[in-house]
Amino acid sequence: RRTPQPRHGLGSYFGRGAALWDDPQLVRDDDGAAALAEALGHGAAIVMRGNGAVVVADSLLKAVVLTWYLEDAARLELAVLAAGLKAQSLVLSDAEVQRRATGAGLIFERMWDYLVAGDPEL
Repeated sequence: RRTPQPRHGLGSYFGRGAALWDDPQLVRDDDGAAALAEALGHGAAIVMRGNGAVVVADSLLKAVVLTWYLEDAARLELAVLAAGLKAQSLVLSDAEVQRRATGAGLIFERMWDYLVAGDPEL
């Protein structure tokens, strides 16, 4: 059981990796929701085994962008594992993660613009 490791810039937004909710059952009550929130801690995402992920942020724009980043990090993680390169593949250090996971330069807003480009509803 694993979540994506910070192997590239987009993965850095989840620190050493998104938290894992290791229960295939859906969260159906307040106690379960509180436990999930506690497991998330101060992180940006928690992967729910068998049920997707929950991503949190201070705006809808940022939450959508972080969701896309998490999916991209998962694609990269699967590619590394499928190629049998887990041991050889670099993982960003804590210092690299801290430097790379920035909101400066309108990074979230620019990614949002990319994601919604051509959407006739906007």
